[in-house]
Amino acid sequence: MTMEHLTTPLLRVHNFGLRHVSGDGPTTILSDVSFEFGRGEILGIIGESGAGKSTLGNAVLGLLSPELQQTSGTIEFNDKVIDTMTADEREALRGRRISAIFQDHTASLDPLMSVGAQVEETCLAVDGSLSRREARARTLDLLARVGIPEPERRYRNYPHQFSGGQRQRVVIAIALAGSPDIIIADEPTSALDATVQKQVLELLRTLVDETGVSIILVTHDMGVISEIADRVLVMRKGQVVEADRTAAILEQPGHDYTKKLLAAVPRLRIPSGTADAEGDGDQEDSPATAADESLLLVAEGVSKEFGPQGFAWSGARSKPKPGLRDVGIRLPRGSMTGIVGESGSGKTTFGRIIAGLDTAVAGRIRIGASEFDVSRSGRRNGLLGRVQMIFQDPSVSLNPRMSIADTLDESIRFGARLGSGENATDAMAMMDRLGLARSLLDRYPHQLSGGQKQRVCIARALLAHPEIIVADEPTSALDVSVQAEIVQLLKDTIAEREMTMIFISHDLAIVQEMCSSIYIFRDGRVEDFGPSDFIFSRSDNPYTRTLINARPHRFTC
Repeated sequence: MTMEHLTTPLLRVHNFGLRHVSGDGPTTILSDVSFEFGRGEILGIIGESGAGKSTLGNAVLGLLSPELQQTSGTIEFNDKVIDTMTADEREALRGRRISAIFQDHTASLDPLMSVGAQVEETCLAVDGSLSRREARARTLDLLARVGIPEPERRYRNYPHQFSGGQRQRVVIAIALAGSPDIIIADEPTSALDATVQKQVLELLRTLVDETGVSIILVTHDMGVISEIADRVLVMRKGQVVEADRTAAILEQPGHDYTKKLLAAVPRLRIPSGTADAEGDGDQEDSPATAADESLLLVAEGVSKEFGPQGFAWSGARSKPKPGLRDVGIRLPRGSMTGIVGESGSGKTTFGRIIAGLDTAVAGRIRIGASEFDVSRSGRRNGLLGRVQMIFQDPSVSLNPRMSIADTLDESIRFGARLGSGENATDAMAMMDRLGLARSLLDRYPHQLSGGQKQRVCIARALLAHPEIIVADEPTSALDVSVQAEIVQLLKDTIAEREMTMIFISHDLAIVQEMCSSIYIFRDGRVEDFGPSDFIFSRSDNPYTRTLINARPHRFTC
């Protein structure tokens, strides 16, 4: 199936090919890629890691590394071949006519510059005729356009003073600074919670409709594609396997690979039943009311405060900001409990306190018969090691200087102090169990894919023999097929080992699949809680319903 021809394409890619040249010989990265792209359109490029979708975006931007060599084809922008332009010509085009929004909004912003200064600097760089006054006025206009409240006041704020969704809006403002014709948006919402993601997607759609800018949206999230893309390219192993209108791709996919991707997308199931005011009476079996003898973890009155700049408050005169407010949860032994909430709701902070990686100003935690002072670090109060964390980004949670074997061996030795009895044989068995080739033991993190690294993080957590595992967004950065595999691995492994898990996520569909009970966090407190079926079918909490309704409707059943 091919895309229907566009009469006046803004961008035309024809038979484009790339290869990677190294000491081991050349490797094909892109092969015979062709598509056309019109003004005022959103083109989605979907595919798993290694499909070549980000590389294709970088080729359009002219940001390819030297070891990548073009082997065939052309890229035309406004009927001009741009892949043969000089470096200076591409630089003049980039940021002005073709701009970019990258996945990691934190890495895209300078932490030592106010956001206003960064947007203003970009305005001056792309239009040298602007005066400082004009550049500032344009900056304020851009911040307002992307939905930053009180732009004149927030102009002076630094990136860490913004939420994740607001930082991504600032990055979008920077991309718009040169009034570009095309924006390459590479996974712009993958780290955002459902409600913020929906807001950013609506913003992108509005910008296209109001300004006529065209967007190439690179993503692995079919839900994102279903929300705003006009057309879709499906890529696999450097090739376009299918291309058509979004509705056609989603409703009648022609290629088996596309069908596989769609089948792997988690569906949010809304059980039959209606929310009602009497719903609280149906929570008798919830973890908050479970009998004490069945509980492994009890946390009560956990509170934490942050200073005005986002750092932990140390008693300075400035008024602290609540991070957690009197939070309590109860986890039965062998259970999987979900914690859901938007960015800034306190769910990760709470998980770190449970794991002994952070402290609280008030509250208590009891694991089994042992009680822990949460005002002291986990190393000092004995909590460290009783709970293990699986973090969101495996790339930064693995030591790049340690081989996989050394990483797992360190975890085994740590667990041995807790009486686990694990050994090197168990490590290899764990590799087998998690679908990791034993040959990977001699490799380093940078030599593994994202899914492989996350599996290593799971193995490391399990081999430490914890009583509780806190999994903090462990699948949010993974492809849908790899995500499905990781979810199943976690479910099976936790069940086999009869372990207890806190699963932190902003994806309600995955939480529903994983967890028997759910806590909804909002602004540092527990907003709602109960068994999974209650939360999705009978809870009448307005915030809970807002989170559920933010899920793409095409993937809700």
